[in-house]
Amino acid sequence: MRIKINDQKLIRSWQITERTSRGPKTSAILSGIYVKAYNNNVILMATDLKTSIKCLIHDVTIEEEGESIFPTKGVGEILKKLSHGFTIEATNTKVTIRHEKNQFNFTTYPTEEFPKLPSSESAKLACRIKSKDLSRSIREGSFTGSTNEEFPQYLSSALIEFKRNSLKLIATDGKRLSLSEADLMEGSTEEDSILIPIRGINELERILSTLDEDSLIEILYDDSQCYFRGDDIELSIRRVESLFPPYDRIISSDRTTWMTIDRQALIDALEKVEVIVRDFNKVIIMDLKPAGNLSISAFAKNVGEGFVEMAAEVDGEPLKVGFNVAYLLQGLKAIGDSSVRMSFNGPHGQMRLQKISSDNFLYILMPVVLPEELLGEEEEADVV
Repeated sequence: MRIKINDQKLIRSWQITERTSRGPKTSAILSGIYVKAYNNNVILMATDLKTSIKCLIHDVTIEEEGESIFPTKGVGEILKKLSHGFTIEATNTKVTIRHEKNQFNFTTYPTEEFPKLPSSESAKLACRIKSKDLSRSIREGSFTGSTNEEFPQYLSSALIEFKRNSLKLIATDGKRLSLSEADLMEGSTEEDSILIPIRGINELERILSTLDEDSLIEILYDDSQCYFRGDDIELSIRRVESLFPPYDRIISSDRTTWMTIDRQALIDALEKVEVIVRDFNKVIIMDLKPAGNLSISAFAKNVGEGFVEMAAEVDGEPLKVGFNVAYLLQGLKAIGDSSVRMSFNGPHGQMRLQKISSDNFLYILMPVVLPEELLGEEEEADVV
């Protein structure tokens, strides 16, 4: 195989592919990228056995067709230092990169040892959606899921629900729940849902960030995999064999106090008082007074205390309630609206954070149970 590189297309695709090649350290073959060069096209493939990717590059100058598995780390580092005007030549045992008077040789892996990747050829089409809409749903809907291997498995997974005209993405860690909905360009006649790991979702979001925001993404699935296709890239993610809890039964419309507030101003206030409790219990206390302002306080033994007062539109009953400040900030930072609506159901009921401009986002966070003196040890209630 011999390829002449005259532009950045291969390097761009290599950078998209290489992160998926971080397989188990016990298997060297999974730390490589499978390169196929035929008919003026190059295909890059990588897998970690849970997530697989294929990138197609058109109109490549191929002087000799063939295929080989390149070591990701060494070849990738050299490619990043070269722009164009170099040649890649591979045999059964080594790959050589030549650029002007420079030459770099790396050992290759045998192609017959590379695992067979999942194929979407017989998969069922679930929907077509714009890249920017899918990316937004991932950003808003998946941040509450854990990136670690958790049990039950749904705690480290995201549920994707396919409706006729929309897609919903939901995640939870047991203490909170996030939900985001996006309109589809084309939906399926059948409604269905799939569960996929948060790590795979995060990889999908990274790939979407490299695409044009109006690129059309096809989502397909079969019994074991979910596929995302767009702009000559196909990402397959192994489905999680678990059941997501009936989240719609968890969501309550009850409220005793509600508030409309400037989102960035609230983030700024929370980040100030977070300094006090960051290395303590991470608990802040919100004091809401109807027709008045919002007061936020924090206390840490042997550290200090902080108080912030800010303007807000508060209605309903007076309320003093505690939250994990890191969890509260995550929900506020997941969206970009200038103002948000927060609904509270007493000091022990769920808090619902929503946009003012749309109903396509919901964040549910359970309060911290505070003792009467509002200090001491705190416990968090469960949402799931």
